[in-house]
Amino acid sequence: HLVTSGELVTLTNRLSNSQKFVRGLYSGGTFSYEAILLLTEMLGPIHSAATLASEQKIDNSWQSKEHTILDLGGDVFTRGRPHPMIDQRLRTERILQEAVDPETAVILLDIVLGFGSHENPAEDLAVAISEAHRATKTNGPIFIGFVCGTKHDPQNLEKQEKIMSEVGVLLMEINAQAARLVGDIILQQNSTI
Repeated sequence: HLVTSGELVTLTNRLSNSQKFVRGLYSGGTFSYEAILLLTEMLGPIHSAATLASEQKIDNSWQSKEHTILDLGGDVFTRGRPHPMIDQRLRTERILQEAVDPETAVILLDIVLGFGSHENPAEDLAVAISEAHRATKTNGPIFIGFVCGTKHDPQNLEKQEKIMSEVGVLLMEINAQAARLVGDIILQQNSTI
């Protein structure tokens, strides 16, 4: 469902004044670029490791700055290691790193199903998100994402969505909805500071 203005206020009320930025941790480039384009329209410059505009390139791919959206399947992250659609380790480590950053308001995720993808991506991500909740207690970021897949995928769409929902991830039907919700949260949060 789409989020009402009342729900938006409830979400942002959970955030502290220092929590102002989005951190997108994508397993692939297409969805991360879509989020960058949508969020640039809403929020202004978005930093990334491989950018559409050179002035948005982040200095250090391993350390987010302000609004940052990363394609963790990009060359800088996959040299000498499996792609994050297969091996979630880099992404799960980065979830915890971003969650404990006092400036992170929202962590945006994609979960991509299908043959050739991790056999149960939501399970690995759920463990990391639960760890992040424990590490940040009540001041943790809001997790937003979407699952790209069908009930016919080997990982099963409903099962993956259920796992994500159980750890408090707000799921949208498509990436664009997830990105726009993130933009709305950040705009609401920054208007109240």
